[in-house]
Amino acid sequence: MKTQASKTYSGDGNMVRVGCPSHNCGGRCVLRVHLKDGVIARIETDDRPGDTVSDPQLRACIRGRSYRHRQYHKDRLRYPLKRVGERGSGEFERISWDEATDLMAANIQRTREQYGNTSIYIPYGTGSYNQTNGKWPADRLMHMYGGALGYYNSYSWACITRATATVYGTDVCGNQRQDWLNSQFIIMWGWNPSEMRDGTNSEYFLKEARKKGARIICIDPRMTMSAVALADEWIAIRPGTDVALMSAMAWVMITEDLYDKDFVDKYCMGFDRSQMPEGYRNEESYKDYILGARDGQPKTPEWAEKITAVPRKDIVRIAREYATAESAVLYQGYGMQRRAYGEQVVRGGCVLAAITGNVGNAGGWASGIALQAGGGPYWNVFPVLENPVSAQIPSFLWSEAVVRGPELTDKEGLVGIDRLPHGIKMIWAVASNAIVNQHANINRTIDIIKDTSKLEFFAVQDNFMTVTARFADLVLPACTQFETWGLEDGWKYGEEVILQPQILEPPWETKSDYAICSEIACKLGIGDEYTLGRDEKQWVGALLDEYRELRFPELPSLEEFEEKNLGVYSRPVDKPKVAFRDFRDDPVAHPLPTASGKIEIFCEEMFFKNLPDEVPAIPK
Repeated sequence: MKTQASKTYSGDGNMVRVGCPSHNCGGRCVLRVHLKDGVIARIETDDRPGDTVSDPQLRACIRGRSYRHRQYHKDRLRYPLKRVGERGSGEFERISWDEATDLMAANIQRTREQYGNTSIYIPYGTGSYNQTNGKWPADRLMHMYGGALGYYNSYSWACITRATATVYGTDVCGNQRQDWLNSQFIIMWGWNPSEMRDGTNSEYFLKEARKKGARIICIDPRMTMSAVALADEWIAIRPGTDVALMSAMAWVMITEDLYDKDFVDKYCMGFDRSQMPEGYRNEESYKDYILGARDGQPKTPEWAEKITAVPRKDIVRIAREYATAESAVLYQGYGMQRRAYGEQVVRGGCVLAAITGNVGNAGGWASGIALQAGGGPYWNVFPVLENPVSAQIPSFLWSEAVVRGPELTDKEGLVGIDRLPHGIKMIWAVASNAIVNQHANINRTIDIIKDTSKLEFFAVQDNFMTVTARFADLVLPACTQFETWGLEDGWKYGEEVILQPQILEPPWETKSDYAICSEIACKLGIGDEYTLGRDEKQWVGALLDEYRELRFPELPSLEEFEEKNLGVYSRPVDKPKVAFRDFRDDPVAHPLPTASGKIEIFCEEMFFKNLPDEVPAIPK
């Protein structure tokens, strides 16, 4: 059975337009790769004519343009490796692919038979994102073989995704970015798109908004590249104190009568006592908290200055600027919510947007995770199929599921099952260095994965001997995205699909993640069902058909992409979509998907948890 695409694509003979190999960097960009004698000679970026605000070029950053260094790095994995020393010793021996796939199939079968499919786990990992490379082929395989323990949330967006929905009932609360040019005031709060991108061209749209007269400030503990290159002013803040600053800004708006009272009265719930839901009139409202009605501490700029190190005069000025701007954006970065109580800063930002009336209007921004209105990127449409295992854990809790899986309950976040029958016994990490590199308390994590009595088999599939791979029992060498066929769309934002043709042959004995999974599927007796007779290129053709059905009816065929060396299809945005515009126009006919149908400053769901210090019903 053929599973590895064997014919490379050479574009116009020596230059290929190709999607940048996406390691979840925050962007999806176009590269022009120049080849000479089957080797990458140099890499440039998008040069399509036009380059307008409605349809800008997808220009790669220095990471993408320097990809040759990763592609030809001397430390790339070359052959399958089996551990011969203790876990973590770095002692491996080279084995054949036949032995490697035998080991994988045998351990999947053994774990399933001895403990059940809930004891097999494919962890969060985004080291490859082109449909046929990455964790998706492994997910498909396991879902066809009884399933595996699932997860929800991510290391990146765990708090912001969940917290945004407590306010708006959805995470689709961002306008298309072209609308930033309609804003008069933009706050980059803990946000650094110059380095992390957060959607290709976010920094470009900010520059264009600034050209049109928008004032941009950056609130961040560090003077980042974004603060220097994109902002008119940098406000230094003590790390982890963002909610105190937000609360003090709200105090200024309330005491100076700068908040949008009409908007709050019509569209919000929980701002003051008159707006509290039925049965909660005696509970603390947001205004109660800000004015210190219950705790005796008004959240004044003087109070916040001691906590945040932001001068009180600057707090007052920023609050006035944000509240009085005709339309304003408060864009939240993700670092502030990657911590304990990280949901509070997300909800705090959403509340500031709401009380200033910057929801559902051109040039405004509802804050939170802010996925784009009007339909956004899918990131992956490769058919992983439904997981027969309904049990899921928070992505960050896998280590606890190894140590004490049967003890976990809904209190820790276990869903889909009352109790796990056993802990995780097998981990198959595909394109993921999260097991060690991104996890907390690394020394404890290493002790956990070194314990073979708990984690009985550990396989890693990657390009390099990462710190995670060093502790594996079996290491499988994956090829890069230049060495297989793939496809990608935008990162969070965008109106594009980018082809990733195979432009190089996989070196040594590396294989695509799809090819590796196909061989394991054959050993498990489900090879034909798994591949449907398709190699990577044939899957790309089918996935283009899927995108055509889902989002882009005019999307070119794979043959047209190849014939014209297109690289990318993009759709111009002439009239940017605005999130919640229908709700603002008619909240009765178009209520939000919240319990009240309104913006919920007070969250009943959080109140019901009865954890007022850890999970308050209003942002604190």
